[in-house]
Amino acid sequence: MGGLQGIKVIDLTQYVAGPACPRLLGELGATVYKVEPFTGDEQRTQGASWGMNHKTEFDDAAFDMSSMNKQWLAINLKSPGGRAVMEKLLAESDVFVTSFRDGALGRLGLDYDSIKTRFPHIVWAQMRGYGERGKEKDSRGFDATAYSARGGLAMSFPQANEHFQPGNPPFAVGDWNASQMLASGVLAALVRRLRTGQGDKVTVNLYHAACWAMTSAIVSGQQGAKYPKDRRKAPCPTNNCYQSGDGVWFNMCFGHYNKYFELVMTTIGLDHLVGNKDYDTLEVIGPSGANAQVIAWMDEAFAKQDFAHWERLFKERDIPFQKCFTVDDILEDDEAFDNDILRKIHYDDLGEYTVTTTPVRLASVGDPVLYRSRPIGYDTRAVLSGHGYSDADIHSLGEQGAVLCYSGPPVPKSVLAPSHGPGFPKA
Repeated sequence: MGGLQGIKVIDLTQYVAGPACPRLLGELGATVYKVEPFTGDEQRTQGASWGMNHKTEFDDAAFDMSSMNKQWLAINLKSPGGRAVMEKLLAESDVFVTSFRDGALGRLGLDYDSIKTRFPHIVWAQMRGYGERGKEKDSRGFDATAYSARGGLAMSFPQANEHFQPGNPPFAVGDWNASQMLASGVLAALVRRLRTGQGDKVTVNLYHAACWAMTSAIVSGQQGAKYPKDRRKAPCPTNNCYQSGDGVWFNMCFGHYNKYFELVMTTIGLDHLVGNKDYDTLEVIGPSGANAQVIAWMDEAFAKQDFAHWERLFKERDIPFQKCFTVDDILEDDEAFDNDILRKIHYDDLGEYTVTTTPVRLASVGDPVLYRSRPIGYDTRAVLSGHGYSDADIHSLGEQGAVLCYSGPPVPKSVLAPSHGPGFPKA
């Protein structure tokens, strides 16, 4: 039994933050039933808004991001027959993950209190925009609004010395991070159920997830460390970005300035500063404002050599640094492919695409097998059959408008084919 094999998850989510949690659980071995309305998850329509204008009926890389490794059911939850199907699935599942708001869940009888009464074994998990209390509890919340805007990220990343405008973080950057948090809560609740037999309620909201990511800024800001910052006035000169003589930006990270001051200064040719008590401790340069002078000297030193020179010296002397990558750099990074952070998969109409895998690894699972998303209702018939419904039952439910079974053209083999990482098979 590898990872979460044997655990069944019902995925009633839309867009990214909610769906990405079951995707992670699926890559860890769980069976995930993605329940969509007959019109599908609205994320199926969002590729163009992300700048991804190439998709077909079967090839949709934008949708695959949050919706790999699932089985696809289309159920009309507003119909008596559809609700009965959902009840059957819940009775035989372990986890229910949703991103629907409280009002909609209540009308469907899928809110926590209702589920707990009927199925006390279920781990009930909800991705929210905002918390369960306060004025925003019923508001729509998305990555761009609840996470990046209200969470402070958009206002913290631009340099304070530029003509200031809020930054535009990559689409769904908060969604991906919040999905990991919801998955961790689900796993904790599953452990509790193993001990007690009882399910639990798990909630994560995007605003809280953003504040967690901004912890250092929120806490240090109370002692005057305001954001956004100007890199020319960073409080710790050895934990800052610099530019080499050939125009490459890189970040070095020695937060313990006092300890590593001599190593850094001798490496970059500022030997004359070693032992100078006006510059060699944070306790002095902070109150005096000399941090700006140290940074100015370091800027001048780094500009005298190209990045290859600094890269060689930093590696020789074990100074932590990293070139500031662009997305194009990441897509060419052997480190990412060697460790199955990135994986290439084939789309018949789109060609070879590089996708990200989820970051958690279990030795019992190894590099996860990836399965792409499938058309609306593709697995409805197979899943219902596996839950005791006869062909006649399924046909009747379809006639009633309770479920939808895929009846389109044959799905290409490339859509159904598994993708394996370099570490497969499992350890």
